[in-house]
Amino acid sequence: MNPDPAVNSAASLAPRPRARGVKRTALWVLGLAVLAVLPYVASLHDPLIYDDRTILDNRWLVREAGPVSVFQHDYWYGTKHESSDLYRPLTVLSLAANGRIATSREGFRVVNIALHALATLAVAWMLVSLVSRRAAWIGAAIFAVHPLASESVLWVVGRAEIAAAILGMIAFTLFVKLDGERGPGGLRLTGSVAAFFAALCFKESAAAWIAIGAAWLVVRPRAGAVSMRVVAVRGACYAGTLVAFLLLRASVVGWARHDVPFVDNPLVAADAITRAANAVLLFGRYLLKMVWPGTLTVDYGFDQIRVEPILPWAGAVAVVLVAAAIATVAALFRRGRTSAAFMVAFLPCAFAVTGNLAFPIGTIFGERLAYTPLIGACGLLGLALAAVPAALLRAVTLAALLVAGGFRTAVRCGDFKGAAALSEATVAASPRSVKALYNAARTRLRQGRAQEAIPLLEQAVAIWPDYAKARQLLDEARTGASSGADDEGR
Repeated sequence: MNPDPAVNSAASLAPRPRARGVKRTALWVLGLAVLAVLPYVASLHDPLIYDDRTILDNRWLVREAGPVSVFQHDYWYGTKHESSDLYRPLTVLSLAANGRIATSREGFRVVNIALHALATLAVAWMLVSLVSRRAAWIGAAIFAVHPLASESVLWVVGRAEIAAAILGMIAFTLFVKLDGERGPGGLRLTGSVAAFFAALCFKESAAAWIAIGAAWLVVRPRAGAVSMRVVAVRGACYAGTLVAFLLLRASVVGWARHDVPFVDNPLVAADAITRAANAVLLFGRYLLKMVWPGTLTVDYGFDQIRVEPILPWAGAVAVVLVAAAIATVAALFRRGRTSAAFMVAFLPCAFAVTGNLAFPIGTIFGERLAYTPLIGACGLLGLALAAVPAALLRAVTLAALLVAGGFRTAVRCGDFKGAAALSEATVAASPRSVKALYNAARTRLRQGRAQEAIPLLEQAVAIWPDYAKARQLLDEARTGASSGADDEGR
């Protein structure tokens, strides 16, 4: 013991490493939350439009939906889309509670933005269990401002994606932490399974976390020996949870799948092999959007993204992409870079349900569907930047990415200022989507701009002559333009 009391006093006043670590973590948490919120502040007062308005203008949702009744009806119950095959009881319960506590549009948007901030923190928490702390914070920061996540935040109904991602990350992270336990897992396994079930109840696509978990089992570091019996017990718990959810879902919406409109997903008209090849090509398109989200739109339907035939090149390109993904994972795994190998595998696994591979979904391509897969891309980028040895270069690069991403996200928020703004932004970004052309023309027609609606409808009919809705609206627009010309003549 040092006999000098002055020295002892000075030592007692020195900051402890643990305290410094807690303070640093608190600052990172605050910083990530601010990053996630800041680009969306300007959208707080934006009106609720399209699907948001449809589901929220629902007497049953606002007055009767409760913790039990939401499990007894389909997602669109009480609206014009009632009797759908979508089943998201906890999303409906969330919207109902939101509508009773904070009824304004600002109230709904605050919840979505807060959920995105929470998702950003969940990304950091999940990545910390897989990669270095520095890589985890960097990856989460990029996720916070990434423009491809904006559609899920800006649509109120997009909270289904966000909440399912949060709960999926909780379930997966607890699953990863089970690696240090020899037994099945007890409370940690119970919490993981419960979070997985809740994620499914927010959106069915959370089933993809089964594939993500399987990928982790294949590439994870073999630090501790876990018996196959324990792995089988844990796997049975997750599989049983998925089966239980599917049975509950079937009891409400049945097993049959409703017809998907061709205008939303032209892959419904393709054979299984052609659809699978195009699903791989779509995966490549998602990756490009993650790298360069310059053009963003809410509509990629017919004929914005064309269905490519197997020959002469679509099949070959699809095979090359699959082979490249497998080879990349294998090469990283052999070099002992298991975290990077898992992040690469995470990307296709996260699209296991929404990628149009096993079956056609309601849309050929949707930016909101990339919310969970984006975690893998941001994790990879976090790993890459964390490996940069020069601290200044690393900081400058990260700052540039955050400023660029935040700015693009803020600009994207401007597209949601109203139905007219969104329809015009959509048709500008998707000029070959007949649905985007139709919606923009209909908006112009309602504004008394019949003459400006006609070229859009003529283009829609030229792309798809059998689009009856566009033909009918074109006749109305021409009649309206003619009447307007007669009125001006008088």
